[in-house]
Amino acid sequence: MRRVTVSAVYDGSADEIFAAALNFDEMRAAMRGLAVYEGVPDGTVVEVGKPMTVDVTFWGVLKIKGHRMEVVEMDRAGRWLQSREAGGAIRHWDHRLSVQPRDDGTAVWTDRVDIDAGVQTAFMAQFARYLYKRRHRYRQALSIEGTIERLPK
Repeated sequence: MRRVTVSAVYDGSADEIFAAALNFDEMRAAMRGLAVYEGVPDGTVVEVGKPMTVDVTFWGVLKIKGHRMEVVEMDRAGRWLQSREAGGAIRHWDHRLSVQPRDDGTAVWTDRVDIDAGVQTAFMAQFARYLYKRRHRYRQALSIEGTIERLPK
């Protein structure tokens, strides 16, 4: 099991940044050129307890069918959500997304993902760090940091 943590600082309101994070159209835009999601309706906003099964194609060639995604908990006032994903080699991909204001008028968006993909876990953790950092570069974050740690079994 690995934990990937990627934090990015943004200029702007934590409330507005969190609202954008809840929109799948924004996610699709941030993933342009890397991944295409089939099965997520346009304009969809994240909702708790609404599982989706999607097909994801990376770089136009690597297709993963039947990837399951579900937001299992969310606190809009606290600006965080917890999702669970699984499919293919991924036994679980537990993602906690949080956007918090800072005293200097910026906001920090943190993605923390616990990943279990069997023998592919280390590779998937590297890929997850790349993926989340890339999303934040697309969104023009002021700064981005990413770490990977091994979790006890």
